[in-house]
Amino acid sequence: MIDLKRLRPEDALSFFRSKGLAPPDARFDFRDVWRNEHASNFVVAKAMRTEVLETIRAELDEALANGGTLRTFTDRLEPELKRLGWWGEGTERDPLTGEMRNVQLGSPRRLRIMFDANMRASHAAGKWARIQRVKDAFPFLRYVQVQRDTKREAHARYHEIILPVDHPAWERIFPPNGWRCGCTVQQLSQGMLDRRGLKVTEDFTLGERGVLNRRSGEVEPTALGVDPAWDGNPGKAWLDLSGRHAPISGDMPPAAAATELGFASRARLFGLADGRERLGAFDLGTGQEIDWIAGRADRVSLGPEIGQRLRAGGELGLVHNHPTSAPLSPQDLSTMFESGATSILAVGHDGSLYKAIRLTTARANIFGFQQVAGEMIDEVRPDLDMRDRDHAIRLVVLGVLRSQGLILYNESPAARSLAVRQNVGGPVAQVVRAINEMLEE
Repeated sequence: MIDLKRLRPEDALSFFRSKGLAPPDARFDFRDVWRNEHASNFVVAKAMRTEVLETIRAELDEALANGGTLRTFTDRLEPELKRLGWWGEGTERDPLTGEMRNVQLGSPRRLRIMFDANMRASHAAGKWARIQRVKDAFPFLRYVQVQRDTKREAHARYHEIILPVDHPAWERIFPPNGWRCGCTVQQLSQGMLDRRGLKVTEDFTLGERGVLNRRSGEVEPTALGVDPAWDGNPGKAWLDLSGRHAPISGDMPPAAAATELGFASRARLFGLADGRERLGAFDLGTGQEIDWIAGRADRVSLGPEIGQRLRAGGELGLVHNHPTSAPLSPQDLSTMFESGATSILAVGHDGSLYKAIRLTTARANIFGFQQVAGEMIDEVRPDLDMRDRDHAIRLVVLGVLRSQGLILYNESPAARSLAVRQNVGGPVAQVVRAINEMLEE
């Protein structure tokens, strides 16, 4: 087995922690969550009970965060799975057919596969994030197949190819490209290519074959030499916000929508690396970038150029990143109202997008709503931990402002944020109704 670096891989950890649990009807077969869907769904085949799935995820998180080995992972997890009754052979219902089937639950072999697949995928996603951050200086990737006795001949076709970072082939063949694959990539600059006498591969065409997915019944194109389950790039899927941004971009001019998406992607990518908040401002009509500012871990301020444009009556949109996956905060909304910005979009570490558009120039009692929301949430759900409590308070403030006609609010939360929403959604709706009734009196 290739020795994965025993370091605290921040990007890899962020990738792993951004996942939500796969839906209950997608946990039976490894093909029920397929290829890049793993970027947002954590799943272990046959782990139908949420308690089992959460136990496995917690141990993988521990191993990834602290450089755990397969042995420590197995020693910690095996007794827990036996306690939960998820070990050896068992019977589970296949949601696809409704049939009860005899299946293999936990075993030493399955723990090894879980550990290896999740570690490799997480490290690959983390590496892709680092590649994206420095691609202006190092714009090329070289595929390298580690020369070992167990190397796959099927992967040899890609050994030594050199392509630009954003070449579409990396969406399909960025390693690993199979179970326990040891292939990797090297990131290179033009100067490094010149010094080594290397050249970009010309006229590269990705060969494909059709593979039948017996769960979906569809024949799916698969890159030659790549295991069908590994045809994809989880890091790219994790960082790509385009699908989540499109539904909340509304009727923005295309240029402005593209700038807003670009700012959100950039702010999140660099925020994942150093934890600092960043803010971008752009013209909502033309999409012109006004300013890009790096702040601290807990805040980022408007710069003088942004202030000048706002005082001149410019219709500006603001974009910034959150160091968590929480929705827009009262501070975010206050900044929008007080500065005169038209809209503000926040992107969380997990890729959740939250956007508010200021509908009126009236000043809103945002922090008053926050205080009342906190008190009422504590009465309704005193059991919430600090993260969920903060999430709930923010949702209450947003809900009240929206119902009072002060903002237009849209969101596109990622899987992990949706899980939090399910936990606090009922209390949030109850508190929003109560505050609105108070305002009407």
